[in-house]
Amino acid sequence: MSDHLFVYFRVPDALADAALPHWHRWMETVAEAGGIGGTLLRRPETRDGMQTWMEAYADVPPAFDLLLDGLWRQSGLQEFISGERQVERFVDLDQL
Repeated sequence: MSDHLFVYFRVPDALADAALPHWHRWMETVAEAGGIGGTLLRRPETRDGMQTWMEAYADVPPAFDLLLDGLWRQSGLQEFISGERQVERFVDLDQL
């Protein structure tokens, strides 16, 4: 498997400190359910009172998107973000 999944979203500055421990638990939930640990990243700057966060998952199977979506719908974490989560899949160039 050589697919990588990137999920980015915006978190208001005012909620970031409260959101972080919830996201650590979220990443653990994803790892337990999907068998794939991810990395949580953040852009260093903020814009208009918003931070951009990203979850990065490497070597994901084709159905991982669906698993992640189902877990997200049950997570209750929507209250910590502004707007929607954007999910993008990339493949290694060597595999094309």
